[in-house]
Amino acid sequence: QLNLESVLEKLVLIQHFSHGSKEYCRERLIGSEKDQGDAEFDEYWTWAKGLISSYILECSVRVRVLLDTVSDKPEAKEIAQIDKESISRLVIGNITKGRFDLSIRESCNKIIHAKKVIPIWATAVDNGVEIQYWSGDFNLVGTKGNNEWELTLHVASWAKAVEKFLTKIDSKDLI
Repeated sequence: QLNLESVLEKLVLIQHFSHGSKEYCRERLIGSEKDQGDAEFDEYWTWAKGLISSYILECSVRVRVLLDTVSDKPEAKEIAQIDKESISRLVIGNITKGRFDLSIRESCNKIIHAKKVIPIWATAVDNGVEIQYWSGDFNLVGTKGNNEWELTLHVASWAKAVEKFLTKIDSKDLI
């Protein structure tokens, strides 16, 4: 069973965390010279990677299980169309190595099978103080067969697309 509400809750939290990272780090001066010695940057890095990795993995596994259970049913074509529609106005990621179509289904595969998951950090200057924050992107690296692939996943856009996808297939009673 999918437990749709649980997945949607995590998708919203993923989006909120992604959009709020810069402000959170600015307020706490994370990654600045003033943070040195308090290990807040180290804790934040652990939280960012741990929480978001765990949530996107859990959501991806649940979506893939759902898609696998309907893959041989008549509604599979309509679900595949909703997948395309859900990402049509969003950039959920950039393929930096390899060749594949980036759908919700394939992005879930990449998240599940990634051998490396690396948060991408950014810097900003606020009132003369340079801070570091999670950019909202993850670099995913893996292989399929002998072929290496690499994907920069735009986590908030991905979560929004999956949220739209699940909401739409639920409203049409396809799950």
